[in-house]
Amino acid sequence: MALPPITDLSLTSLRQVVTELGHPEYRGDQIAAWVYRSQIGAFDEMSNLPKSLRQALADRFRFGALALEAEFVSSDGETRKAALRLPDGDLIESVLMRYPTRDDGTGAERSTVCVSTQVGCPVKCAFCATGLMGFTRNLGTGEIMDQALHFLRWSRAVPPTVRNVVFMGMGEPLINYDATMGAVALLVDAVGLGVHRLTVSTAGWLPGMSRLIEDKYAVRLAVSLHSPDDALRTTLVPLNKRFPLATLLEACWEYQARTGRRVTFEYTLLDGVNDTPALARDLVALVRRHDVHINLIPMNPVAYLPFGASRPEAVEEFHRIIRESGVICTVRREMGRDIRAACGQLRTELQGREPVRATTVPA
Repeated sequence: MALPPITDLSLTSLRQVVTELGHPEYRGDQIAAWVYRSQIGAFDEMSNLPKSLRQALADRFRFGALALEAEFVSSDGETRKAALRLPDGDLIESVLMRYPTRDDGTGAERSTVCVSTQVGCPVKCAFCATGLMGFTRNLGTGEIMDQALHFLRWSRAVPPTVRNVVFMGMGEPLINYDATMGAVALLVDAVGLGVHRLTVSTAGWLPGMSRLIEDKYAVRLAVSLHSPDDALRTTLVPLNKRFPLATLLEACWEYQARTGRRVTFEYTLLDGVNDTPALARDLVALVRRHDVHINLIPMNPVAYLPFGASRPEAVEEFHRIIRESGVICTVRREMGRDIRAACGQLRTELQGREPVRATTVPA
């Protein structure tokens, strides 16, 4: 049986381990500095630790829960997607997105890592490649952290360094709450990222949202909305049948009231499905009294799915209606289409599996 990754441990647990091994508690902080700040790759590199402690750690833990299976870089060099193999042989995906300065020269270059929290996904959104593969298991904290560390190490050598981490890869983060927030705690307390630089996405898993409202780590919240109409959203996001829009939005406003954070609503535009002017106006009516950001996402086409990307003129009109209402609205830049950057596409191809075909298109 494989040893657990050192990144599974919280800082408190790491300090406890070293004291149980007969060493002072501060050694735990030194280990954390090596793992998360220096981002080294072996216990032998921890030069300020006694050799006996380094050996004891190596006997109980390992570096790296993940092995790089394949990596693809987009033609513009701004997106890098990694397929990472887990100890049990399954694959997950992580993505590094690099944003240059704006055309007018403003804004700093920055990098964002998108991490997965589950192998597959139980939510099964109708337009998502990950949903086609079903659900296998939750990832551990170390398996989530090691995705971020993979690209943190890479970006140290090839700036800009990673400034943001988004939990928007394969899986529903709030179903895997403890491991997700364990990774959040390490990113803040050990890596040193500000909590405002971490975004957790959810399709509307209310039990997890209720816990998040009470959590001390006030991350940015992104909600996969995709429709302001309950019937259509239930077709696109089956979880809506259990937690309909009114209940979901109530939790969003409660989170906003507790944390002071603006809530982001993700809205994937599907040609002829959810991209009409009428739905844009309904969306405005749903959120306009609150401090929100609507992020419109042109769909990355996925084989085996009966959805297409909205026409540019439909995207422009949808965007115009929302923007002119006074609601903050942006259209996400299309990144990584040529390297199958939609969640789950790369894994499905590398696993050599044919996903279950969708048979209906929502009217």
